[in-house]
Amino acid sequence: MRRQTLSMIPIILVALAVTAGSFYGYLRTTHALENAAWLTVTAQGLTLDLPADRAVPQQDPGDPWSATEFRAGTLGRLRIARERPQGELAPALRNWFALPGALDRPFTYQIHGQPAQARPVTAFGPSGYLIRREGRQWVAVCVFDLGGSRYWVQARSPGASRAALAGFHRVLLSLRGPDGAGVDPLLAGQLRAAERELARGIVQEERLWLFFIPVVGMGGMVALVLAIAGWSGRAPRTPEALGARYFQAPVEVFIAYKTQRKFFDAAIAVLDDRLVVYTFGTPFLTLPLADLRGKVTPGAGWFPPPYLEIAIEGSQYFHKVGLYRAMMARARLRIYTEDVLRLRAALGA
Repeated sequence: MRRQTLSMIPIILVALAVTAGSFYGYLRTTHALENAAWLTVTAQGLTLDLPADRAVPQQDPGDPWSATEFRAGTLGRLRIARERPQGELAPALRNWFALPGALDRPFTYQIHGQPAQARPVTAFGPSGYLIRREGRQWVAVCVFDLGGSRYWVQARSPGASRAALAGFHRVLLSLRGPDGAGVDPLLAGQLRAAERELARGIVQEERLWLFFIPVVGMGGMVALVLAIAGWSGRAPRTPEALGARYFQAPVEVFIAYKTQRKFFDAAIAVLDDRLVVYTFGTPFLTLPLADLRGKVTPGAGWFPPPYLEIAIEGSQYFHKVGLYRAMMARARLRIYTEDVLRLRAALGA
């Protein structure tokens, strides 16, 4: 494996770790409600099932509603409130839901600039259902009359998960009144329709392919690096290179100057009086053999093959450095090859 590819492994591993962590968090959130131990609790005269760890009664003497709030893990905050009805339910729903008309059909509209959807449902009789976006959360409410009381059942999700919304609907379907009677069978189909026909932007859509973008991106980057490396190390078609006494392409080269460290593929040719390093088929570096005496040192790194290291003093030997020429007055060149002995003999070092 080439060293420029190995140098990318830490970046790739970090990207994969972040992707795996995000994917694990997604799976944990998505399946937490399915795997949770659902409890049966009683609040405000209603019996219901929910994945709650504790219930916190909320009593406000100045509020006509008597409320109990549950912190229900990934489901979020669930609030069960009750009051004595003040008039008919239909006008109350139109007021509370900020509806443009009577709730006799589904409505898709906006509340404070955020998408909202309301529809008539049948819980324990004619009822109202609303879901709306609030910042990075959604809030869903079901309001109904039962036994001389008006109930407000609300969930506020910790995020905008569609799985949490399915969990809230499961709570609604588990409701039982003071007499033990459950909700109307029509409610299940109505809630499925509510999930199916949700307006865009209310809940976070589950696009699993998004988690694979970093993986595909890293794979594409590695492929691009390898393609560029192959192009960089291609053999030049110049007559002088073809008549060299030592020639190799591609060969891995390392160059270090100032704070820069670079690995790249190249082609090398030892001619009668000089060593030429080619990149992309044209000369990158030309070193007179007479200047190499005492400056060539063999070595071996962590990975094969071994290398020859050449100390370079003077930027005049470089052809493609541009603004970096001043920085390359003192540099180290390493040529990695299995033919170290033959290359060293060709250099006369």
